[in-house]
Amino acid sequence: MSRGKSFCFAESISLVCFLQIVMLLPHHHHQTCHAIVNNKTFCPTSSCGKISNIKHPFRLKNDPATCGDPSYELSCENNITTLNLFSGKYYVLEINYKNYTIRLVDAGLQEGDCSSIPRYFLTTSNFSSFYFSINDGEPYQTNYLPGYIIYLKCSKSVNDDPEYVDTAPCISSDSKSHVYAYAGGYLTVGKLKDYCKVMLVAMSSSDFHSVSVREGVPDRPLSYEEDIHAMLLYGFELSWISGACRESCGDNMGCNLNYTTGDLECYRDFNRFRYCHYPFRFQSINCSKKCIFSI
Repeated sequence: MSRGKSFCFAESISLVCFLQIVMLLPHHHHQTCHAIVNNKTFCPTSSCGKISNIKHPFRLKNDPATCGDPSYELSCENNITTLNLFSGKYYVLEINYKNYTIRLVDAGLQEGDCSSIPRYFLTTSNFSSFYFSINDGEPYQTNYLPGYIIYLKCSKSVNDDPEYVDTAPCISSDSKSHVYAYAGGYLTVGKLKDYCKVMLVAMSSSDFHSVSVREGVPDRPLSYEEDIHAMLLYGFELSWISGACRESCGDNMGCNLNYTTGDLECYRDFNRFRYCHYPFRFQSINCSKKCIFSI
């Protein structure tokens, strides 16, 4: 089925379906006509702005009630696909149905404006882990440890650590405080200056290895505007594989994604060990209940 066209899956095209096709306007959110045949609902893809492949389990707010899963409802605002997550608003950059991931960016970030920063404090501790949360009922998980962008406010300038990237002139400082950004997997206690405090933490799935400081030796000096802000604009990935596994395997079986074939594989004797996410580090322990750790 080609994109941008409407189809009706009934035995004959109804008047309602015909009117929906005729009245479609370009550059606006549209959802293709649906019908019920043999007691099954067919829901062709919807679109909003740059996201043209919105289909099960996702749905747009105005889609027919029988289409998609309410847990994966998206909105179309000013021709931009958005997702509300933990009372925050995020723009949808990509939906990958092959590996069950959705890429999001904080709505507070603006391309071309390095003074824009994330609005929401978000870490992996907000989510359960990939593969190990089939019975949790949560719609989204982290499928790997993403990188963090950590904003720090320091009472004096940091001159002895290249991993502290000065945000000026993008973010203004004053004589009493300096704002730095730290890009990496986690910030250890030893790395946190005693005259600095964490202001904000945001996730990114960008390729940190291409620009980040490693082992205290930078490949090149990091720029907040060119490097760190760009990593934030790339966004972060979440997985919805637990919901897909529940649909395919049920609530009492384990599930793996075969990356070679792209198939979900069910298995018995589900291992109930879960990965528990800490704000700045990652640890695997046996959790009888969902692990929640606060900062």
